[in-house]
Amino acid sequence: MNAISKCIGLIVLILHLSVPSLSATDKFVKNNIFELHPRGGLPNFFAKALQGGPLKVAYFGGSITAQDGWRVKSFEWFKERFPKAEFFEINAAIGGTGSDFGVFRLRDHLLKFNPDLVFIEFAVNDSKTPSNTIVRSMEGIVRQIWQQNSSADICFVYTIKNTFLESEQNGQLPESAITMEKIADEYQIPTINFGFEVAKLVSINQLIFKGESKSQNGVMVFSPDGVHPYLETGHAIYQNVLKRSFEVMVAINPGKFKNHNLPQPLAADYFANTQMIDIRDTKLSKHWRIFRVENEPSFNGFAKYLKRVGKAGRDGETLTIRFRGRTIGAMDFIGPDVGRVIVEIDGAVKDTVFRFNPYCTSNSRLMHYFLIDRLEDKDHVVVFRVLTEPFDKAAILAKIGNKIKNPDDFEENNWYVGKILIDGKLLSQ
Repeated sequence: MNAISKCIGLIVLILHLSVPSLSATDKFVKNNIFELHPRGGLPNFFAKALQGGPLKVAYFGGSITAQDGWRVKSFEWFKERFPKAEFFEINAAIGGTGSDFGVFRLRDHLLKFNPDLVFIEFAVNDSKTPSNTIVRSMEGIVRQIWQQNSSADICFVYTIKNTFLESEQNGQLPESAITMEKIADEYQIPTINFGFEVAKLVSINQLIFKGESKSQNGVMVFSPDGVHPYLETGHAIYQNVLKRSFEVMVAINPGKFKNHNLPQPLAADYFANTQMIDIRDTKLSKHWRIFRVENEPSFNGFAKYLKRVGKAGRDGETLTIRFRGRTIGAMDFIGPDVGRVIVEIDGAVKDTVFRFNPYCTSNSRLMHYFLIDRLEDKDHVVVFRVLTEPFDKAAILAKIGNKIKNPDDFEENNWYVGKILIDGKLLSQ
């Protein structure tokens, strides 16, 4: 086969992957839907993978990536497909978190490992996030990665959930992914849409999107809950899409090193100086208790992400921090025994933040976060004040049908703090 024939064959393959089959269903319309946008590809990953050498692959996302699914399957496939290279995994996926928290935890959970390839999967968890926040967060993630290492490759991955299905069947990306495509276009980052294949299979009745078992009447079922795929079915589809996409990209750019240049940012106020601050670097009132997470059964599952947590359980306990910047928040832990926090900025009450939500059941202890954004870019004194007055937890749980089963579990109104989040510079305390 001559060079022209090879080029034509490659173009045909890319078009096949990027455009849905019009015969699949009348509803599956040719529009902006796609399986792969290669753009600038992953040149440095493939160069190292083909030539040999160590490669650190990072997975940055939510609970779908945290599952032992496409993340585990793809990492094992890399080792088989590129036997000359030595692969190391960085699992930086945390359930229930989006790109807005991702950009703040970027240094601690990702950049310190200096990855060669970063998969970013936040479209599902960003489905209710304002588009301007997504742009600021995703652009902050991309720019901070490349400011540290301009040869690191990045790939956006779009998973699917029940509320995305109809849009994808009608040839439309969900809004969060459309927003992320703006970043991908500007920075020439490849994007892989796992939802393309899932929507197509559902449309031609070869896949059931949600069901209690992995198969119904001989037809595969994608997921038990409409979000998290079964490992044997939904995640297997995700993996097949990833493999196809990588074979296309390796053919386009089979191993030429390149540095990624940073264009002018799309959002002038992108999250540029995000970091997580240890609570020991703040000023705490008298009765805080600092404990190591590995010593507490309900917290030791988070030892991968931090070493210690602070607990405040008395009314009026405070955490004070001085910083220069535009955004302040906290990475904390929710459960049945949490309450509310009053946030005072520069001497004025800014907000009262509920840390209890409808998912705080008796058996839950989840990592969570909140942000107070768009402050004036100057020096600030921020005081977080614990509020332990009782409130109607039963009514909050009832919003999604949960109930209080053991009242003692819900009696206290504590605040459990892991890190303080800032976009800016920490000042002397």
